[in-house]
Amino acid sequence: MLLTTIAGSLPKPSWLAESERLWAPWKLEGVALQEGRRDATILAVKLQEDAGIDVVGDGEQARMHFVHGFLANLDGIDFDKKTIMGIRNNRYEAEVPTVTGAIRRKGPVHSMEAQAARAH
Repeated sequence: MLLTTIAGSLPKPSWLAESERLWAPWKLEGVALQEGRRDATILAVKLQEDAGIDVVGDGEQARMHFVHGFLANLDGIDFDKKTIMGIRNNRYEAEVPTVTGAIRRKGPVHSMEAQAARAH
């Protein structure tokens, strides 16, 4: 038997962020954003289950970008001080956060997404 899965992100709901826009800003803030990210994760899991996907993931619903979601949980990264650099073999230019100190993990990374995906 061949199991099916997806890799990468699914479009975010329009109430959470602008769909199909790279690094789209969140439309919610504070507790509403935390709940919205969790709800979008649950919806992404359900969408995959309904489509018959065998191994489902979180669809990266709680992250603005797969790299930034990880970096936001590290000390030594300054999101207020950005640098423009080429990404994807210089096909795009992007504003990226700057390393300003020793890199240390602040705590668990992506645990909310994993818990939400496992619970549903």
